[in-house]
Amino acid sequence: MSSAVGKRYARALFEVASERGKIDQVEADFAAIVQAVEQNEDLAKIMLHPHIAADAKQSLIDELFKSHVGEEIFNFLNVLIESGREQQLSDIYRSYVQLANEARGVAEAIVTSAKPLSAEEQAELAEQFGQKLNKKLHVTSVVDPSILGGIIIKIGDRFYDGSVKAKLETFAQQA
Repeated sequence: MSSAVGKRYARALFEVASERGKIDQVEADFAAIVQAVEQNEDLAKIMLHPHIAADAKQSLIDELFKSHVGEEIFNFLNVLIESGREQQLSDIYRSYVQLANEARGVAEAIVTSAKPLSAEEQAELAEQFGQKLNKKLHVTSVVDPSILGGIIIKIGDRFYDGSVKAKLETFAQQA
């Protein structure tokens, strides 16, 4: 879940990226930085440690990322560090992706099924639900045998439960 502060920072970055026509580039650069921090334990310890000075963190960011990312995300990282918000990097990234997807008319859909779905089934679900919502859906498939059969779809704050388990529970309550 995104914090109010994370959403404000994400919106500020999104507005700059949007004005400059660089929404996709900023998202890609931001993703690379978040991935680097999450996958490198030493980098994460330094970046997220509250007692390491901001200027030391900024020097590290300069050394690691300046020549690899656009100025928008590089400057944004420095602002985060200056304001002591680097702990919220992943949270801000998730909020930024939501804003970028809204601007593109894309929604994230998490589809849970008892068995793995084929690429064709995922595409069909994306098409059907995308038409209902008037958005292009990006589907993430999750397998959960406990639902017994059917599917559960979560798109934003909408939830469609067509699982056999839910139908059995409803039937049991009515009996």
